[in-house]
Amino acid sequence: MPTVAAELLRPDLLRETSILVVTAPARAGGPAPESLDDTLVESLGQTVCEACGQLGARVDSYVRDSYARDSAADETAMDAAVTSAATNPGGIEMLVVDGAALFASGGLRECLDSAWDATRAVVNLAFLPAGRGGRIIYLAPAPNAGEQADAARAGLENLARTLSVEWARHGITTVAIALGDTTTPGEAAALTAYLISPVGAYFSGCLLDLRGPAGG
Repeated sequence: MPTVAAELLRPDLLRETSILVVTAPARAGGPAPESLDDTLVESLGQTVCEACGQLGARVDSYVRDSYARDSAADETAMDAAVTSAATNPGGIEMLVVDGAALFASGGLRECLDSAWDATRAVVNLAFLPAGRGGRIIYLAPAPNAGEQADAARAGLENLARTLSVEWARHGITTVAIALGDTTTPGEAAALTAYLISPVGAYFSGCLLDLRGPAGG
């Protein structure tokens, strides 16, 4: 008998849906703390891309490299990536920001700056010009990702809650997912795909908490 998850995430669930995933490379010896779950960070963005692709979505990805950070160059590169993805059939309908990998790659500032840069670019260059709204999902790092992981989660949660109000009139919804210490890439990707599906339109301005009892 098929599981509930298998029934919800049927093969054609995201057929023709256009998604942009913004993530970061995971590097050995990088600035992330030793306690970081490298397996989750290294594979989360890729797993989201693969899971959504298997469900019929058209997926583009942009890998942001914090090791060669330059604010002006970063903004230009992000805008170029979004503009390119927006010219594909279907444009960009969904944005997924892999905050876990961004946090691991460059810490709190990189996570939040990249989340906002990606959001700004997609909304201004894809969502608003298309005039049909869109959906944004932030994947926040797990508590064991480092000393400032909870601050990163709080920042992404606040961004989702604030923008859900500011952009509601444009049909843009925003949601944050708080990864738990035991959350697997597959579980995070499955929940992301669920939120990208039609039923995800009912969620906005909320935090889906996978951290366990009492949020941690």
